[in-house]
Amino acid sequence: MKSALPKVLHPLAGRPMLLYSVDAAREATGTRPLVVVNPAHAGVAEALEGVADAVPQAEPRGTGDALRSVPPALRGQGQVVVVNADLPLLRTETVRGLVHAQASSGAACVLLTVVPGSPAGLGRVVRGPDGRVARIVEERDLAGLGTVPAECNAGVYVFSGERLWPALERLSNDNAQGEYYLTDVVAMLAPDVEAVAAADPEEGLGINDRVQLAAAQSILRRRLLEALMLDGVTVDDPATTFVDWGVTVGRDTVLHPMTHLAGATVIGRDCRIGPMAQIRDSRVGDGVSVGASVVDGSDIGDGVSIGHFDRIRPDSMLASGVSLGTHAEVKNSRIGAGTRINHFSCVLDSDVGRDVNIGAGTVTCNYDGRDKHRTTIGDGVFVGSNSSLVAPLRIGRGAYVAAASIVDRDVPEGALAVGRARQRTIEGWRDRARLGGPDA
Repeated sequence: MKSALPKVLHPLAGRPMLLYSVDAAREATGTRPLVVVNPAHAGVAEALEGVADAVPQAEPRGTGDALRSVPPALRGQGQVVVVNADLPLLRTETVRGLVHAQASSGAACVLLTVVPGSPAGLGRVVRGPDGRVARIVEERDLAGLGTVPAECNAGVYVFSGERLWPALERLSNDNAQGEYYLTDVVAMLAPDVEAVAAADPEEGLGINDRVQLAAAQSILRRRLLEALMLDGVTVDDPATTFVDWGVTVGRDTVLHPMTHLAGATVIGRDCRIGPMAQIRDSRVGDGVSVGASVVDGSDIGDGVSIGHFDRIRPDSMLASGVSLGTHAEVKNSRIGAGTRINHFSCVLDSDVGRDVNIGAGTVTCNYDGRDKHRTTIGDGVFVGSNSSLVAPLRIGRGAYVAAASIVDRDVPEGALAVGRARQRTIEGWRDRARLGGPDA
């Protein structure tokens, strides 16, 4: 990968690729997987917290040595499912099928094979004269093979533990890499080895570089969008719509082109999202419309309308029926039901009541150069355009702030606040300026 980040932590659709393999194994077997990790790879064990247990491999000496790192106390004698960690496209039902095949046949090993369009990086399955699996030859050792088979090893196995563990102890590292290959165990167990062909060759796509990473990302995102569409979501242009793993979208919602839904996002029913919307780690209610805007870490109520080029920053809550114009910003604020925040307004660290009008160009000035302060605006307040509300500030229910006011003192309920200098009109000021008069 040519990266400081361990390969298995590179993200796919918003989560480390490792977790897709872990999920497939856990869901297929109903047990908590063991993941063999290199202690030098920072962050891998942390990524597994809550979903799998990490087993350290003292030094990276190949896949066979990795499996041999499992301590004796954890070596079951029944079925042992082994999955490569870089197979993010592997499906749960595929692993479950291998488990069933091994249980039915009693074979020492059942492995998954694929015939991919591009077999780069994959070992080849060599069959004997009887058509049974004889061995697996890794790509680096293909030179002496002669005819190279098209059938490839996908890196998914179900072993008989009783046969597996003794065979691992007999492994040698007589190969081009000087490593202990798990695939050599297949030759040891032959001819009691069976192969199951994957219904979808894409499941065998292992990630070894960023080209393959991008290919897997494209396939995974297509799967996620197809699942949404089959569940009643309209996606106008799947090629330009990106939805992360774990995002949920309600039925009859429309995702317009160039929309990106990321993180722990939940979108309700009958919404219109995009084009060019970006929503991350947010809950969006039913009947919401979001234009080309950014919503991050916030809670959006039912029937909210967010126009174009708005920004909803973390820890904000927009209650039902709130309306934002264009180029508006809300940060760490609670906005009451039915409130309108108009164009070019900036509401920061504020608690705004119901049915409030925030006029265009209004700013709640939250920072005094040292500390952040909150603004509280009561129900039914009307704030005129181009006003500056200097926190800490409280505006009472039903008050009116005149346009272009600077308000830095609390306003009682029902009062009119006018905070601006008196207008001066100087006629003929251009002539006076040229002559250097007193009003120049």
